Amino acid sequence: MMTLQQSFITWREQWQTLLDQLQQRGVDTAATFAPVADLQQVEQVEQQLDITLPTELRELLLTGASEVSVIWYVPSEQMVPFGLTGDVGWSLEALDFVEMWSEDAESPEQRRYLTFYHAGNGDRLVLDLSDVERPAVLSWDHETGEFRLLAGSLTAFLERITALYGIGAEHWQYEHFIDHGGLNIHHPQAQRWQQWMHDYVHLTLEQARTQLDVLIRYAEMHDSDDAALQQAFAAFSEQDVLTAWLNRIEQERDVHLRHSLMECAASICRSAAADWVRELWNAPSDQRINSAVLAYVTACCLPEQEGLQRVYAALEQLQQSNRLNGYGANSWLKPFYSREVLQWMWQGKRVSYPYDGWDRLFACSAPEAEDIWQWLGGSTVQRQVVISALSTAEDVQAIFPEQDQLRHTLALLEGELDKAVTKKEKNLVNSAIQALSKQ
Repeated sequence: MMTLQQSFITWREQWQTLLDQLQQRGVDTAATFAPVADLQQVEQVEQQLDITLPTELRELLLTGASEVSVIWYVPSEQMVPFGLTGDVGWSLEALDFVEMWSEDAESPEQRRYLTFYHAGNGDRLVLDLSDVERPAVLSWDHETGEFRLLAGSLTAFLERITALYGIGAEHWQYEHFIDHGGLNIHHPQAQRWQQWMHDYVHLTLEQARTQLDVLIRYAEMHDSDDAALQQAFAAFSEQDVLTAWLNRIEQERDVHLRHSLMECAASICRSAAADWVRELWNAPSDQRINSAVLAYVTACCLPEQEGLQRVYAALEQLQQSNRLNGYGANSWLKPFYSREVLQWMWQGKRVSYPYDGWDRLFACSAPEAEDIWQWLGGSTVQRQVVISALSTAEDVQAIFPEQDQLRHTLALLEGELDKAVTKKEKNLVNSAIQALSKQ
């Protein structure tokens, strides 16, 4: 049987290997492995807390490390089951009691739960000292005060959490894998998670490209716009690819992952999925999928004019009921990246205060120099929309391919600066001038 020191060496190797593999996938990681604590440091903390630390924790601090922190975060564009991140560790400096609300300051409950690790959101990992010889590990929710059993001992917790790729340490992250005995690495949800992480770390495009279901699993973990991935799907018939994606979508019960799968399918299948998208539109308005997702799949799969007309009709219904604003319009129309959107915005006095969202939509709708000049000659709110959009311009060359166009626009903005009255208006125009002048 391994000592705790030997177990720590094994865990550390496993954690470091995981972080190395995740880094190769572009995942943000961080790790701290501090030297072991000396006996004097441990005894000083024990004196401050007026306890003798539990045997496992004491041994871990003296023979393993005085502090460990293993953190990873998969980019948000990946379809991570349960939305999990990695965060596991302990720290000598973190050792303290959880303050329990009680009218009795001397209540035994005040010294029952010993924190050994802090999650980033304020939640804690604690030892339940009601059994000093072998305290259980619990998760504590700092907002609700709820405790959740994770394992019957610190060693068991670290074994289980390592098998689950270091998930935690926020309270909600454990809920998918909990039963009456705490974390259960054999739970169906846990096995699903372990399979996903194994594939994320190890599955390559070469391994996936011969089987459509495996290729879809690979696509869930990578950029669907990747040319090599698109080419791999092109080796199968369009109908087979669409059918496989629809089957995968149907199997998914998590609504957020389901929406992500729809977007991924649309970016892969494109026009082959046009009829599927039309069926989504034909659903009663109160039963349609999330509007942002519907807009994305529409922009991907339908001819531009058909897609825009469907979206315009939906937005005009919102306008009639006074529920159209810039954020809503941006959510619906941003996926098209179409200059035609600018004319729709211009017509019918659709742009109004507050103009937040309208400026973002203008910026991402492929404006050209003529559009800038038209809007600078428009109403007050139209001028402010285009000026705000220019203040965030990144690819100025695409808007003004000729220097004369850029110079003319800067002259117009100088005129706007002269007319500006409030400090806010002046700052907005100056930001636009600075953005264009950098080019």
